[in-house]
Amino acid sequence: MDIYVPVQETQGETDNSDAQSIGYQRKLLTGKRLLVAFPALSVALFGSFIDQTSVSTCIPAISAELGTGSSTSRISSSFLIALTAFLLINGRMSDIFGRKNVLSCSATIALGDLLCGFARSKEQLFYFRAIAGIGGGGVNSVVLIIVSNMTTLKNRGKYQGIIGAIIASANGIGVFLEGAVIEKTSWRWVFWIVPLIAVPAGLVIFFLLTLRFEAGNYLEKAKKVHYGGILLSLATALLILVPLPGAGVTYAWNSATLLGIIIVGAVMTVLFVLFEWKVASLPIMPLRVFQAPNCAYMYAQSFFSGIVHYGNFFYREWAIILGALMLPIIVATSISSIACGQFLARIGRYMPPIVVGYGLWTVESGLAILFGQESRPWKMTSILLVEGFSIGMTLHTTLIGLLANSRSEDRGVLTTLRNFLRTVGGAFRLTVILFNNLRTHFTNLPYLPADVLPGLTSSTYQLDSLHLTSEEKQQALAVYMEGMHCIFIFYTARSAITYYCALTLGIHTCTRSTRSTRPMRLQRKQKLLLSGFRSLGPRTVPK
Repeated sequence: MDIYVPVQETQGETDNSDAQSIGYQRKLLTGKRLLVAFPALSVALFGSFIDQTSVSTCIPAISAELGTGSSTSRISSSFLIALTAFLLINGRMSDIFGRKNVLSCSATIALGDLLCGFARSKEQLFYFRAIAGIGGGGVNSVVLIIVSNMTTLKNRGKYQGIIGAIIASANGIGVFLEGAVIEKTSWRWVFWIVPLIAVPAGLVIFFLLTLRFEAGNYLEKAKKVHYGGILLSLATALLILVPLPGAGVTYAWNSATLLGIIIVGAVMTVLFVLFEWKVASLPIMPLRVFQAPNCAYMYAQSFFSGIVHYGNFFYREWAIILGALMLPIIVATSISSIACGQFLARIGRYMPPIVVGYGLWTVESGLAILFGQESRPWKMTSILLVEGFSIGMTLHTTLIGLLANSRSEDRGVLTTLRNFLRTVGGAFRLTVILFNNLRTHFTNLPYLPADVLPGLTSSTYQLDSLHLTSEEKQQALAVYMEGMHCIFIFYTARSAITYYCALTLGIHTCTRSTRSTRPMRLQRKQKLLLSGFRSLGPRTVPK
């Protein structure tokens, strides 16, 4: 088993003491090269996140034309599941075959979206969304890894802050943009916009981005890949993510199908960990990344943050009219993300933004329980502003904290692991809580048949097709809101856990040794003891 060994680093402008990653891909970019590379990488990331969030605006049109019905949620979940399943392997593949090569292969996001625009059935659309998700996972991870390769740890926060603002803009602007596209043309152009953004950025990256990489023999590099670990990783992710959104909704909790999938998934998880621990010489997920100081807490924060971050896009969709209420989150996230990046670059301390951010997120989650059908816009805007500031303070600051507390050669796998845990958290959308609440209250309502409940769990769009009276629709929305309150209560508890994790963080600076102080104190004591023995010199015995 690999053991975490603290390595003392000094972060300066040249960062010469920073150990080079596998394949010698560490190369700081400055001046014109950075001005070309960073915008191109940002545009690629922008297109990927637009693809994740903008589809919600065209769901009614897609459902009407392709007849998705109760499987409407698969339009988004097929993308997210594929993205998450391949996310974990991208870090190690980029170590072996090169960052730019793996990023070029992630062009499948453009291919998948292009095919989505030509889909003639819901099955085709789900398959093509999965192809796009595979590419999206590569873009989301490898772009962040490349940014960490071409910047120093101290200055990395500034660029990660800008990336946080770009992601926030994509999450919000995409909704407005796609809404305008649907109004003027067809829902198919929602998918065709992504290739128009991704292809030019990909060409700039392919021809103009220069990264240090030891080319070598690709057959020899392929031998370094542990394919058993890749298969176990994919099997584990799929067996967890595929049934999870439908647990208690599509599948009963006591059904043989669900229990069988969960048991096999648990066995695959154990086999994957054992393979990475005992067999793989170059593991996809080296276990030493969990031994690094403070990292376990930040991994937990990433998982729980994903539950709320992705859940907000899913559950608050009913309250967002073409993204209008997303605007406060976009603005606040962009401002706080850039401000935190400057704070990290100038002060070099990542703990204060994390503590303040998760504290604000806990307060916001509690205030979100006050949301209701009659909530005034100013009240909702104020609460969403708090959420936006908290997201901006924590989105990439935790990544900087993880990089500051880990080994440089683990930069790629650590980034993908953090993104993996965040998106896995996004799969825990607590659909079962909402479904059980709807089933309890709707059972005795004659105007709501039982077969529409799974569709209502995904969204409220199906209410419009039931031809309900105004009073009946308001009653249904009231029940839906009650289920939302239960979910927001859980979110509050989740935020409190992440806040506690933030308070337990130890060393929190990027300008000195980024490792635990205890091993360094032990090293100093060992050196003093050794020097003391040496000062004694050879012992002589008088004749």
